[in-house]
Amino acid sequence: MRISTNQFHSQGINSIQKHQANVLETQLQLSTGKRVNAASDDPVATAQIHSLNRTMNTIDQYAKNGEYGKSQLVLEETAINDSVTQLQRARELSIQMLNGTYSATDRQAAAAELEQIIQQTKNMMNYRNAEGEMIFAGSSVFAEQAFVEDVNNPGYYAYIGSTNAIGQFESDGVTPVYDELASYGSRFVQIGFDADNRATADDQGDSSRIRITDNGDKVFGITTTTAFTGTPDSNVLNVLVELKNALEAGLEPPAGVVTDLATGIDNLSEVRAEIGGRQNRIEAQYDAGESFKIALEVRRMGLEDMDIVEGVTDLTKSQNALQMAQQVFTRVQSMSLFDYLR
Repeated sequence: MRISTNQFHSQGINSIQKHQANVLETQLQLSTGKRVNAASDDPVATAQIHSLNRTMNTIDQYAKNGEYGKSQLVLEETAINDSVTQLQRARELSIQMLNGTYSATDRQAAAAELEQIIQQTKNMMNYRNAEGEMIFAGSSVFAEQAFVEDVNNPGYYAYIGSTNAIGQFESDGVTPVYDELASYGSRFVQIGFDADNRATADDQGDSSRIRITDNGDKVFGITTTTAFTGTPDSNVLNVLVELKNALEAGLEPPAGVVTDLATGIDNLSEVRAEIGGRQNRIEAQYDAGESFKIALEVRRMGLEDMDIVEGVTDLTKSQNALQMAQQVFTRVQSMSLFDYLR
C-alpha cells in the first residue's frame, strides 16, 4: 500500500491535536475539580447532576420556609403568652373582688385596671405579623381586625367569622367585616416533600406543611358558664367585659367568671403547646432534609467531581503521549525522498 507524504503529515498533526485536547481537558478538570464541566463530557451524568441539584435546591427552599414559619409561630406564641398573663391577672382580680371586705369603690378601681387588661388582650387577639397579616383570622389574613365590636350586642366583641359580626363595617364604611372564610382554613408553608403536592381541606393541613395562622374563634373561644347580657360570642374577651361591667357597678364578679377565665387560660395553654409541636415538626423536617441532602450531595460528587489522583495520572499519561506524538511527527517529517537523496 502506497502512503503519501501528505498522509504522514496529516496523521501526525491529528495525533498531536488529539493529545493536546486530552491534556487541556484534563487540566480543566483538575483546575475546576469537576469531571463533568459540559454536557458533552457525560450526557447521562449531566442529566442526573441537574436533577440532584434541583432536589437539593428544593430542600434549601423548604429550610427557608421553615425558618419563616418558625418566626411566625414565635409571634403567635408571644401573643398567646401575653394573653395568658392578662387572663391570669384578671382571674386574680376576680377572686379578690369576691371577698366581701372590698367596697364598691374598690371594685370600681379594679374595673379601671380590667379596662386596660381588655384593651391589651384585644390587641393580642388582633395581632399582626411583619407583613401586616392577621395571625388569628384564619384565611382572612388581610382583614382590618379579627375581633370587632359587636353591633348586635353592644359593648361586646365578635369574631369576624361569627354571624354576630354581620352588620359591622371596616373603616371605609362599605366593606363588611363578616367573612365566612375566617372560620375555615389557615395560612400554611410547605417544609418538605409530599406525595400529591396538595394541602388537605381541613384545618389540620398536611404533614409536609405547617400552619402559621390560626382561627381566632378556636384559640380564644370557650364554653362559658357566665351569663351574658344578650347573645354575644363565647370568648375570653367577652368574659372580661362582663367582669368589668359588674365591677364598674360596684358588684361582685358574676358567677362563673373565675371558672371561665381558668378555662380560657387552659385553652390558650393547649394552643401554646400545639404551637410548640409545630415548631418541633419544623426542626425535625429540617434535620431530615439535611440528612437527605447529604446523601444527594455524595451522589452528585460521585458523578461530577474529579478524582485528583486519577486526574493527575491521566494528565501525566496525556502529556507523555503528546510528547511521543511530537517526537514521532518530527522523525516522520525527515522521511522524504528528498532527504534520502541528500
